[in-house]
Amino acid sequence: KDPFGTLVPGQKCKLSIHIPVAVQATRVVCHVQREDGEPCGECEACKTVLEGNTTDINEIDAASNNSVGSIRELCDNVSYPPTACKYKVYIIDEVHMLSKDAFNALLKTLEEPPAHVIFVLATTEVHEVPATILSRCQRFDFNRAPAEVICARLKYVCECENFDIDDDAAILIAKLSDGGFRDALSLLDLCSANGGKITADTVAKSAGLTGSNALFEIGNAVNEGNVSALLEQVALLY
Repeated sequence: KDPFGTLVPGQKCKLSIHIPVAVQATRVVCHVQREDGEPCGECEACKTVLEGNTTDINEIDAASNNSVGSIRELCDNVSYPPTACKYKVYIIDEVHMLSKDAFNALLKTLEEPPAHVIFVLATTEVHEVPATILSRCQRFDFNRAPAEVICARLKYVCECENFDIDDDAAILIAKLSDGGFRDALSLLDLCSANGGKITADTVAKSAGLTGSNALFEIGNAVNEGNVSALLEQVALLY
């Protein structure tokens, strides 16, 4: 059974939680789910979601709608039943941005929502969400992806986009992304802009990495007290 309140914390600046949250909302509203829990993609609810015509999945940006008035308006609207789906889903993005009064206004509805309403609270600052809200939600944390998973995805993207990338370059991008698919794809896009085969050197130059030789040269210049050589190495880095 799906909980009425779901909290989805993600890693700040690493994972985009909007897409998986929207996919989960589609699973919830689907009339005919497959055995693996995925939406069928063919029922009326799925079609309206895919076409972007549904009014049963609503997303609110708490960063710009953080007042108690905005939340009271939301709470007034939850009484209306869904038009085409089984549930009405309210996704509150960056929920930690709500004011104290707005959280208090949301609390009562979150405790006793109508049977047709599900709340999904997304945040990158879960420690700023009041304990009264946390205690009334089922929590699913989004963690950083393993480097090997990101590496495999990068190779798949390169195959689809006809990019030529070697294994060392894919591994380096995956490590630099620190578990974030969005950061990995952004760096891949930057590397592909140079044209030609994407190698580890291409990634290093695009990411502004410093080789070990430069560090040794700087260490030697400092050890010898050679200011001129030190400044030359700094100039080469920038």
